[in-house]
Amino acid sequence: MRVSVVIAAYNAEAYIAEAIESVLGQSVPPDEVIVIDDGSTDGTRGILDRFGGRIIALTQTNSGQAIAVNQGLAMARGELIGFCDADDLWTARKLELQLALLERHDDVEAVFGKVQQFVSPDVPEEQRERLTPAVAIMPGELKQCMLIRRPALERAGPFDESLPATFFIAWLGRAKQNGLRSAHVDDIVVRRRLHLGNGGRTNTDAQNHETLLALRKAIKARRPPE
Repeated sequence: MRVSVVIAAYNAEAYIAEAIESVLGQSVPPDEVIVIDDGSTDGTRGILDRFGGRIIALTQTNSGQAIAVNQGLAMARGELIGFCDADDLWTARKLELQLALLERHDDVEAVFGKVQQFVSPDVPEEQRERLTPAVAIMPGELKQCMLIRRPALERAGPFDESLPATFFIAWLGRAKQNGLRSAHVDDIVVRRRLHLGNGGRTNTDAQNHETLLALRKAIKARRPPE
């Protein structure tokens, strides 16, 4: 089955090359990698251009990550869809392990895996403690950990563009309500980089507020019509 990978990037010049290489360097490589530059003002676009025909790169006006990811999905041609964040890393056998599980189990629609969180080497020593996670390795029901069959992705509808930071939380809740059949591989599939630009760790009030909005939308969707 053809695999498409979507990456949204905004001012990601410090990490985007390493993220893309981790996707292209898979033991079973994807068929296409689509990178949406969400109106970056740094050198992100120039780095994307260095990859040439190895990726499909598009620049849009800065509109937010959810809109960028939806734009990438509209371009994707694969029967299976994966995601990587511009500052994270796929482990080398992510696709190999997840494809094998999907091939063995026709009833599984989406497969996740473990995520390993690490403090980026470029974080100054005096800032590292506050970014250090309480748990380094854990099950990861995250967008970047997921490989999903396209019909299951589309059944739950597009990502909510009104929730730029928590759109995946809202989508996953909706997908589970619609009967998403998922499984996990017992391996680390993503290394999640923690750095000073992580909005969820440096701007927790805004993140918590948006998470609450996502949960309210999920609860409202579960209520029967009046």
